[in-house]
Amino acid sequence: MKFNLLFFVRLFLRHLHLLIMVPVLLAGLVFYLTQDESKSYYSTVKIYTGIASGASIELDNQRFDYRAANTAFDNLINIVESKRTLSEVGLRLFAQHMTLTEPDPMIIGREKYYALMRIVPEEVKALAKPGDYAGNLQRFRNYMNMSTENFLHELINLRHPDYSYEKIGAKIWVKRLSNSDFIELGYETEDPGICQNTLRILVEVFTVFNTEIKVNNSDEVVKYFQAQLQHAAEELRIAEGNMQAFNKTHNIINYYEQTKHIASQREHTELEYQNVLTNYHGAKAILKNLEGRMELRQKQRLTSQAVLDTRDELAEANFQIAMLEITPPEDSLKRESNAQRIYQLQLRADSLERKLGAVIDTLYRADIDQNGLPSTSILDNWLNTVMEVERKEAQIKVFEEKREEFEELYATFSPLGAEMKRLERKIDVAEREYLSILHSLGLAKLKQQSIEMKSNYTIAEPAYYPLIPKPSKRKILVAAAGVMGFALTAFTILLLEFLDTNIKDARRAEKKIGLPVTAIYPKLTRRSRRIDVDYLKDRATDAILLNVAFADREKEANPEAPSVNFFISTQKNDGKTFIGHRLLNKLAGMGYRTLFLTPENKEYSMEEGAYDHREFPSDSKLYAKERLSELNPDLSPEQLSTYDFIFVEAPPIISKAFPVKLFHEADHVYLVVRANRPWSEADKNAMKVFREIAPEPEPSVILNGVELLEMESVLGDLPRRRTWVRRFIKNALRLRFFSKRKL
Repeated sequence: MKFNLLFFVRLFLRHLHLLIMVPVLLAGLVFYLTQDESKSYYSTVKIYTGIASGASIELDNQRFDYRAANTAFDNLINIVESKRTLSEVGLRLFAQHMTLTEPDPMIIGREKYYALMRIVPEEVKALAKPGDYAGNLQRFRNYMNMSTENFLHELINLRHPDYSYEKIGAKIWVKRLSNSDFIELGYETEDPGICQNTLRILVEVFTVFNTEIKVNNSDEVVKYFQAQLQHAAEELRIAEGNMQAFNKTHNIINYYEQTKHIASQREHTELEYQNVLTNYHGAKAILKNLEGRMELRQKQRLTSQAVLDTRDELAEANFQIAMLEITPPEDSLKRESNAQRIYQLQLRADSLERKLGAVIDTLYRADIDQNGLPSTSILDNWLNTVMEVERKEAQIKVFEEKREEFEELYATFSPLGAEMKRLERKIDVAEREYLSILHSLGLAKLKQQSIEMKSNYTIAEPAYYPLIPKPSKRKILVAAAGVMGFALTAFTILLLEFLDTNIKDARRAEKKIGLPVTAIYPKLTRRSRRIDVDYLKDRATDAILLNVAFADREKEANPEAPSVNFFISTQKNDGKTFIGHRLLNKLAGMGYRTLFLTPENKEYSMEEGAYDHREFPSDSKLYAKERLSELNPDLSPEQLSTYDFIFVEAPPIISKAFPVKLFHEADHVYLVVRANRPWSEADKNAMKVFREIAPEPEPSVILNGVELLEMESVLGDLPRRRTWVRRFIKNALRLRFFSKRKL
């Protein structure tokens, strides 16, 4: 058997009635079952998400991340297809339908509405109030959450075609349109109103859920930073409070300015102190010189009580003036008050100076010094010098008090610097932490606002009301059933062909039986108008005859003796009698004297032929027969020698006794086997025993009942009437494009 394209075509043509009948039956069955198929409506909605290229209020320019965008779209699709979303859609759709008092084609059709009313229990109907969608939805949600065994819970979680989350999910699809910011949602169902409203509700629900998920995540971040900011603010407040308490305790307004001012004041005061001290010592020297030039009597007069009292008052006035002038206050009001006080003290000092001068003038008006100078000139100088010395002494006293104050200030402010630095560092750290958290909080709020903006999706194309039902799949189903029927039938034919254990052809016969095939004979049970069967039978018989004649020519021991041939088979009905009849008729027609010895068979009537025919009983005594003449009492050795060919049909090896001892007279043994049966273990064992009993001569196989097309391996193209189209197709299948017709 050659597995080429022509083989498969012929195989399918042989079972053409099945290849036509089975697909037609399946297609008819599907056509019948789909005659009441319901109409289907579908609608779509397109939504602009802005995930990939949408606007954002975030200030930082971040590089676009394709992976992040794809993840965002996957998250969005998962939210749409989640059980929570679809369950909420089913519940809202049910609440919308229960709000109606009669069918509304834009929401739910008549058939669907009344079908729903028939299954809804009265306790659920009692919860519904006409026109109150929001209230009905809340009441239904509360009712459903009360138990897992109530009507609404089963409606949403089981398999209702319109409200079950599983059915809604099976009839909905969501996809991203190429690499754009758009997603498309579609829904298909039997009612156009339900189709459109399911999509509308789905968009509302998944938008809310998506916003909740994103905003809740950002809210947690904002709350975290707010808590951290509050803690940082408290730390900063405590640090600033410690600094404030420190400044208040130590009377510090601005430590660094104060210390700078104190150092500057101390330096300035020290310089003025040195100047005043220098002037004081100069004035003291002049005063000493003037007093040295005075007489004792004059000195005694200058130390009178009136002069001393006046000098003391003048010294006190000068001291007060010096105190006010050396340490002027920073406050403008105090400076003005001090200026007024200095002015008054200066007037008093001037008055005391005039009084002192008047007293001295009274005491020494006519005196002249020892050098002949008027005493009033010395007294004037002395008076002026005394007043200068008094002023300087007052200033020196004030400066000394100031120096002591500066020493005390230095002793106080020196250790405060380190503590001030520590407090400032603590405030700085707390302030920077506060500002950092404040900045992060601002970014988190900015991110939150950006998420809220991106979560507000824009419906580019809203769900439309489907007016025309979706084209029916009935034709596709019928065609698919026909194609599937054809494919299954063809596959079954091929499978059975390859799994078929029958002998079928010469190649498989030699492989299974282990003996060479001498000739093959076609199966002629069916007639064909295109094939010349009579010619085919003659050609097959001639082929067998050529093998027998060729084998006979090899006979050397006694060329004049008849050629003795045995037909054997392992089982009955393998065609020994039929083939022998055809062969012997052919030999008789060629002028040969032939004899055909067959066992008695009451079930089969032998056809009349042009050859001699004898029968012999197939009983247990057949084992003992040693000569051909013993098979039939009418035959003698002399009579047998007159024949050219003697053919003996042996009974079936498995079921009947066969003449074992006769096979030594055989010139040839032919094993006749039907091609349309398997070669079983019983056949193998029977032939094994036969080969052991009669090893010579080795049998050869005549394969009977071979398919007509297999005869081409022996006879070439079968004789049949072919059109030029058929010839062209056959040559094309065998890849013989340049074959020429015989003339």
